[in-house]
Amino acid sequence: MPFSYNAFDDYVGTLFKLLKPLRICDIGAVAGKYGTIARRVAAQENFSTHLTAIEIDPAYVKRFNLAKIYDEVIMEDAICMIHKPRLRFDLVIFGDCIEHMRKSIGVDLINFLIYRSGYICVIYPDACVQDDWEGHAAEAHISTWGLEDFKSWNTLHHRRSKINLFLIKGYQPSQVTITASTAPESVAEDIHQIAAGCCPKF
Repeated sequence: MPFSYNAFDDYVGTLFKLLKPLRICDIGAVAGKYGTIARRVAAQENFSTHLTAIEIDPAYVKRFNLAKIYDEVIMEDAICMIHKPRLRFDLVIFGDCIEHMRKSIGVDLINFLIYRSGYICVIYPDACVQDDWEGHAAEAHISTWGLEDFKSWNTLHHRRSKINLFLIKGYQPSQVTITASTAPESVAEDIHQIAAGCCPKF
């Protein structure tokens, strides 16, 4: 379905608030939820951000009018990003998207983006069976993910009910330095820990 779970909407909103990312990439944008959250937070916190949407289904781009939410809408398979090595983002969101990709493509894409991003946020549900939806083949869930898949990266994991969130530190510098003392929210502590390379073992 072209809608994602809301279990971590507050967490993602806090990420936007704390990082104040100048460049955000929303992979599998679909209805534009994360773009809308980013716009609202940027307006509230008085910072500018450039939003890029990657959406494989042109019908969704039109149906949800993504061009009004995002500065740039790219209608192609996300793996095509690998052919653009000069891409840079402060934050990349995989919101209920990675389970729609072949496992090998998802792994390749995260590896590529770690070099080109400050942070990567991956959100996905556990054991949620889904086939195509209203003829949209890309809506099918085709890969499974777990803790082992993220162990090699500088990552923190949270779980709410059946929804998982992994926050990965990429190799690009962040726009701001955040510590738990300057921003005591739990997400700030996450950012501080992974930036310091002191993530707990899974």
